[in-house]
Amino acid sequence: MAQEYLIAWLDNLVSITLNPKKSGIQSITKKQAEDLLLKIKEETTSIQSRLKHQIYALTREKQIRLVVVNYHTSLLFLKDLISDLQDEEHFQREELKKVLEQLSVTVQELILFLEKRFDHYIKSGSLLRRYPKAKVSINARDKILCNLSTDQTALFLRAADELRIIKAKSMRSVFKHIAPYLSTPHKKVISFDAMRVNAYKAEEKDKEVVISELKRLIEKIKKY
Repeated sequence: MAQEYLIAWLDNLVSITLNPKKSGIQSITKKQAEDLLLKIKEETTSIQSRLKHQIYALTREKQIRLVVVNYHTSLLFLKDLISDLQDEEHFQREELKKVLEQLSVTVQELILFLEKRFDHYIKSGSLLRRYPKAKVSINARDKILCNLSTDQTALFLRAADELRIIKAKSMRSVFKHIAPYLSTPHKKVISFDAMRVNAYKAEEKDKEVVISELKRLIEKIKKY
């Protein structure tokens, strides 16, 4: 019996509905974009639950490996498509930008979910990581040490981008070009994609640290 393809809705949304070459994305209304945003959030929890049920219902190692690897590969492919869409003109509209940002978070969460719970099957299926942690090769001595955590730095960069203090073609571009040159006391190599995703999952303690450091900056500048 054929198994249900549990990420079919996400796949269709990214590949067709939001693809300017295959749909009239420019005609999507603000209300439709808001409805999509809610649906994407709902799908995240639902897909994780159904994935666990589908995978744990299998009894043969070969079947489990095949299902896990196929989902992992499909999600990585969707991640690539979402990254490509972020530079499209249509997605500079605020409501559509939010839809893509939430999609990016959702797909990354599902990838991490599989890698955390089923990493053994992914590795034994010979599906090695397709993404180096940093696409730009930077010598360690050229990096800037930032005493904020990766998540805190991500919050700072997100705010700076949204306020247009720093400008790039997209927020993805901001993280892509800055992350390779940064390190933290706990991470020598920072994944720009992980940093970008974490910027949308702000924890209160991280916000408090960033705000506190910004206040220190203000006080320092006042003394110049």
